[in-house]
Amino acid sequence: MRILFLTQICPYPPTNGGAIKTYNILKHLGARHEVELLLFVRGSREVESLVHLGEYCSSIDSCTMTRSAFIDLLHAARSTITGRSFIISRDWRPEMKSRVLDHLRRKPDLIYVDHLQMLQYVPRSVSCPILLDEHNVEWRIVERFAEFDASPLRRRFAAMEWPKLRRFELDACRSARAVVTVTEHDRAILQEHGVSAEKLTALPIGVDTSYFTPLPRSRDSQRILTFGTMSWPPNIDAVQWFHREVYPYIRRRVPQAGFTIVGANPPPVIRQLPESDPSVTVTGYVDDIREASLGAAVFVVPLRIGSGMRVKILDAMAMAIPVVSTSVGCEGISVHPGRDIVVADDPQAFADGVVSLLKDRARCAEIGSAGRRLVEAEYSWPAILTRLDDLLSRI
Repeated sequence: MRILFLTQICPYPPTNGGAIKTYNILKHLGARHEVELLLFVRGSREVESLVHLGEYCSSIDSCTMTRSAFIDLLHAARSTITGRSFIISRDWRPEMKSRVLDHLRRKPDLIYVDHLQMLQYVPRSVSCPILLDEHNVEWRIVERFAEFDASPLRRRFAAMEWPKLRRFELDACRSARAVVTVTEHDRAILQEHGVSAEKLTALPIGVDTSYFTPLPRSRDSQRILTFGTMSWPPNIDAVQWFHREVYPYIRRRVPQAGFTIVGANPPPVIRQLPESDPSVTVTGYVDDIREASLGAAVFVVPLRIGSGMRVKILDAMAMAIPVVSTSVGCEGISVHPGRDIVVADDPQAFADGVVSLLKDRARCAEIGSAGRRLVEAEYSWPAILTRLDDLLSRI
């Protein structure tokens, strides 16, 4: 089968949840089908990554995606005037539309649309089936920003944006032949809003359990770890909330506790935390998250804003690091609070969950081991990709 694969991101190296999913699916499809990859790239490093992706694709075509605060401001103003979603319109590039039309002349058997923003490039008149891969229910993320963002101006803008985005997203899902979500929770949200159940399939993101293996434990460690792409606004909000509202409770009860923040492109508000609090370490990008995780006692996911699935929870569980998360953070993962994860939403309860693990090493090991078993049983890639093959056969 000839597949035109449209993606908004460069999935190599697979250093975040979206890239991990896209990379593994692209690699799997490339081994079984003729895949024409068309994507956006941002900078010379991503251009160099295309050489690796060429191992799985019959052809690769790309457009450059540049963003700036000024360009975003123009799109925000235009969105206010026109009623068109800012999230969608800021990723519109005429060059990408032209490239898509060129590829459609080669008559693909299937168009795999990876990320919602890419569907705006596919003409409604296209004759072949479209599979839309919804990494998140995107409007839910913006809706939560309208509730939790620290800036009143951003909350107001998010409150205007999310209904526009929801309108586009639901229309996109209805127009596609099939829609993939990463969680049953997201699948249910789309169905509740009128997307046909027959179109919807939940396929979780998997974990390479041979790459992420249980790490040796340090009995004396009191290091709290979090990792993720630190330029992503929900992660920024999560780290700030944890450091401001939760971490002081922990430090009062465990004075030797430390907080390590790992992930690419931390903004100044994150990079500057160690200046006022020497117990905090900000590493930025690391080549191997496993090395950065050595010696971690507890992994925290203090997300208040999100949708889809947090792959970092699965990675931490695969390394047998006990996880403390908010309900939003572990949303969509088949966890069992108190058995393979600790879940808390208010600052005091979250701090209590972390402290209980730091002070009880037997429970720490028990939660970590149970998390590893959960990942092995439900989130390995081979079983997930077999379900994708079944879906492609049906459509």
